[in-house]
Amino acid sequence: MVATIEIEFAPHWVNAAPVRTFARPFVTIDGTEHRQSWTEPSTYALEPGSHEITAFIRYRGTNAALGTGRRTVTVQAGQQVSLRARNGWANHMPFELELRLAPGLDV
Repeated sequence: MVATIEIEFAPHWVNAAPVRTFARPFVTIDGTEHRQSWTEPSTYALEPGSHEITAFIRYRGTNAALGTGRRTVTVQAGQQVSLRARNGWANHMPFELELRLAPGLDV
């Protein structure tokens, strides 16, 4: 039985307008990159165990990963975990992956 993780991006209110307009959100799960949405969370199936999650943005037309934030989560079979990736008010501040729902989660 697999576990699921839901990841939502929510930019800081100070820089939300330019970040949403000029940048695209991304997440890597155990090194595999996935493009995210600013408006809808994405859900991924994971095997039980420990997983490295990284959140960042890329400005359109660039390849640089900016604001990279990391978190390791451990999930159990059948568990559903929800994270919110939120950046700081300035561009140099990394995204923080905040736990939203975590029954039985080890962090």
